[in-house]
Order: sequence, then structure tokens, then C-alpha cells
Amino acid sequence: MSAPHHHHEADHRALVYRDPARFVQRIGAYLRDGLREGDRVMAAVTPEKRDWLREDLGTDAAAIDFADVGELYWRHGPMLASLVAYLERHGTPGRGRVRVVAEQELTSRAAADVRAYMRYEAAFNVAYSQFNASVLCPYDAERLPEAIIEDALRTHPDVLDTGGARRSELFMDPRAFVRDRVHVRVVPAGVEPYGIERAEDVSGARALVRGQAQAAGLATPAIQDLELAVSEVATNALEHGRAPRRVWSYVEDGELVCHVRDAGPGPPDPLTGYLPPDTRSLRGRGLWLAHQLCDIVEIASDDAKNDVFLYVRVRAGG
Repeated sequence: MSAPHHHHEADHRALVYRDPARFVQRIGAYLRDGLREGDRVMAAVTPEKRDWLREDLGTDAAAIDFADVGELYWRHGPMLASLVAYLERHGTPGRGRVRVVAEQELTSRAAADVRAYMRYEAAFNVAYSQFNASVLCPYDAERLPEAIIEDALRTHPDVLDTGGARRSELFMDPRAFVRDRVHVRVVPAGVEPYGIERAEDVSGARALVRGQAQAAGLATPAIQDLELAVSEVATNALEHGRAPRRVWSYVEDGELVCHVRDAGPGPPDPLTGYLPPDTRSLRGRGLWLAHQLCDIVEIASDDAKNDVFLYVRVRAGG
């Protein structure tokens, strides 16, 4: 018999595994325990692993919400928003408890994408804290680099191993992790900056980005999304940053990069933009919107400057 739930707190655990049998054994037991205890249970795994779990769970599989992993992990910002919405529906105290298994296919993602996902893993600790939820994130140590496994241990307070759950000795404060896991991209030679000094310069920044996006072959809806994100970030630089304020836009390594820099200190909270903004405040909405509209948002701040990088994937062949 499983231990009864004795709290209304979220737990966020990593499972590090090396073979399919261990994955099925640990994840299958975790899902079954949830069903036995009356939890609402969701699993977001690859189609292959979904088939493994269906076979292992038998008739119990029908009671599990299997998420489309490609759809859920298409973009990081909407991923967090959809998981939070699921928890709001099923995992608020008084409504019940939720169990989630969440594993995306990191081996096929670019380095900046993986870095962004791990920053979101850190942010989840704060996003989940208000819910009555248990979230388990499997990591395949056979296929993933050691650096990603170490970051999994830095972003999950607990690790599930043969002896049950234990505290992760590498766990870091989520805000410290997000601040630490950013990369300042160097502007390629020959790419000229566009200056933002007045409110009317924001429309010029939009035009610059629109031209780059059209030349890169982005579809109209994606261009409109990017324009809106650039507007929000450029306006933030005007309102909260300091001169000089600059925008660079270029295509490199299959990504359209929009880089906005000002001489201010940047957001005081590294998780600004990651978490849903407070409905009582107007602050933080611009970066939240950028996270919803762009594939990756990366913010690097120091005493001298604040860099915001917006990335949109450019499909090969336009």
C-alpha cells in the first residue's frame, strides 16, 4: 500500500535511467500509484515510450491522459502555460492531486533549445509550488550528455532512485540557475545596430525585423508574432532601461536572432517572463508575451548592460 498524501505541496523529481526496462518499471509504478490514490494522471512521453507504458499498464492505461509530446514541447513558453492550466483544472487544493510524467526528446534539440528547456525546469519549481501536484521528469543517461544530467539534478529538488526519493545534492536555487544558464551571443561581423532613442523608433525596429523575417521565409503569422515580441522588448528597453539602446537582427545557424540591448540592469527577477504575470500588475507582461511568441528568449544582465535575445527557428529551405 502506498503512503498516504500528507501534504498539499508540489514535488518535482528527476528519474535518471539507462535502459528501457528501468524506465518502464519506475514510471509504470509511479503512474499506478497515482491511479490507486485517486490522482489525475498525465504522461507526456514519446510515442515509443507511450507504447511501452500502455503495454505495461494494461487496462490502467485508459485512465491516463497521454499528452502529444510534439505539441506540448513545440515551444517552451506555451508548454509551461499549458501545464499550469492543467494543474489549475485538476491540482488545486480541494479539487484533487495531479501526477505528471514529462520527458521531451532532448537529443534532437539544438544547444540553445536545451539550455532554454533546463531554465524552464528550474522555473517549474516556482510555478508548481502553489499546486497539489507530483511531477516526475525522466532523463536518459545512456543517450544524454553528462552536462544535461547534471543540470537535471540542479533543477530538481529530489531524485527518484532504487531506494525511493532522495534530495538532490546538486539542486540550485531556481533563480540562480536561470541567471547562470544564459549565453551572450556575439553579433556577427557586418551586422549594424538599429538605435532606439524615442517611442517612434520601436516601429523602425519592427520594420527591420519584419524585413529579416520575410527574407528568411517565415510565414506571416510567425512574422507578426515576432514583430509583437520585438515591440514589447524594445518598449521595455525604453521604459526601464538606459541609453544607449540597440537592436540587431540576423539569421545564423538556422535561427533568426533579434538582439535588444540597453545599458540598464535588466529585470530584478531572473524568472520574469517565465512565470504567468500577476494579474494585478502590468509589469512583466512584455517578457511573458515574448516567451509565448518566440521559440527561445534568453536574457543576460550585468552591471553594464541588459541583453535580450529572441530566437525563432527558420525552416531549412524557407
